[in-house]
Formats: sequence, structure tokens, C-alpha cells
Amino acid sequence: MADHLNVRSTGQGDRAVVLLHGLFGSGNNLGQLARGLSHDFCVFSVDLPDHGRSSWLERPSIAKYAERVAQWMDSENLSDVFLVGHSLGGKVAMQMALVRSDLVHKLIVLDIAPKAYERRHDPIFLALRSVESARLSTRREARAVLLRHLDDPQVADFLLTSAVLSDEGFLRWRFNLAGLEAGYVSILAAISVGQGEALCFDGPVLFIRGAHSDYVPTDAKIAFAPLFKRLQVVTVKNAGHWLHQEQPETVLTIVRRFFAP
Repeated sequence: MADHLNVRSTGQGDRAVVLLHGLFGSGNNLGQLARGLSHDFCVFSVDLPDHGRSSWLERPSIAKYAERVAQWMDSENLSDVFLVGHSLGGKVAMQMALVRSDLVHKLIVLDIAPKAYERRHDPIFLALRSVESARLSTRREARAVLLRHLDDPQVADFLLTSAVLSDEGFLRWRFNLAGLEAGYVSILAAISVGQGEALCFDGPVLFIRGAHSDYVPTDAKIAFAPLFKRLQVVTVKNAGHWLHQEQPETVLTIVRRFFAP
């Protein structure tokens, strides 16, 4: 299906929570958060386009991802949701809040900001291409190749969650590697809105940043107030960019408190 967006749902409740994952990931990456929220909410874990089991786009961009997620929400009659995004998913979530504010009641952004970023994933792209070109058949072999280019075993293990066997019996990546590399500059760009679109989201917004991460500046509340008037910023101790995995209970507590009436 050309515009298929793979979404898994769990839990029950009057209010919907939509979770958006980061680059090279899938909806499973926010599984701990989904399980923790499913007692009180209907939780939707989305595979962004070019990721997981969702269809691929010719050229990825934050705006196109946000548009595709918004189209899915419209088709499901979802509006006024609690929207949570990590990293790339956080940029998509911010774009949605600005362009389709009717869809978002409260917004949580995990360790990312609406600003432009410098290139930092080139070693990962090289490692991913090296695995595909080596025509490997086991994750153990693939892990060894990844670690020739990456110095973080945790990143290698994360990437391997998206490794699948092709029909020929060789490992390939479930995400759209070529498309993501071609559209990487667009993914790094700052959040932007078109002419006639909202310049500010008036709903409650929470940035949760990792204390050991450099993705969200310490002056975020002031720097991004023009986009988000009701912005709060919370820093999680002993956590980096993967704060929802490094400090899952702390992040879940912060999220639940922010979503409380």
C-alpha cells in the first residue's frame, strides 16, 4: 500500500496518546512508555514513514512525516490527543503541533529541539551500508561489522532491532536506508511553517531533556518560547539522549504528571 502507516494500539481510555519514535527506529522503541501509559490511555505506537513496517517516501522530511501522521489521525477520527515524540519523532510532533494544532492537546518532546542540527550520523550511515554490502546472514556477524565503525555497542544493538532477512537470506534494514541518507539534510533542518500556518502552538508543551545530552540547550524555555508559549523544560539526571530507556520510571512519572488533569 503506497501510503501505509503501521500503527499498533494498546490500552483503553477516553484520551488517546500517540507515540513517535526516533531515527532508524520503530514504534517498538517507546514500548516501555506505551505499556506504562496503557492503564489509563489508549496508546498508539506509530512506525514513521521509511521506518518499521510503514511505507517509504521518495524523499523524507519532517514536514512530510508530520503530514502523513496527521492524515492517519484524520482517517481514525483522532484529535485533541496527547502527542509524544523522541528525537526525530519529537521534531515531527512539534511540526504537527504548529501545522495541525487541532490534533494536539498536549505535547511532550523527548530530548530534541526545533532547531537545525549539524551532521552527526555519518558513521552510522557508513556502518549500515557496510552491513548490507557484506551480505551477512546473522546478527552476530552484522554486529561485528557495525562495531568496526561505531564505538557504542548500545547503538549497534539498537540498529540491529531493525535488521531482517531478505528473500535471498541476507540481512537488510527494515528502514529506508537510501532514502534516509538522501533526505538527511531535511531531517536535520529546523522546524518551519508555511505561509498562512500557525507561528505558535498555544497548548501545553513539555521538553524532557537528558542531563548528559547536548540535543536540547539549557536555555530552551527562552529560546523556543516564540514557537511554544506554554513551554516547560525538565532535565532528567543520569540520562543521555535515550532517557526513556536509561531512566524509564522517572520519564514515565514525568509524563503521567504532565498528562494529569
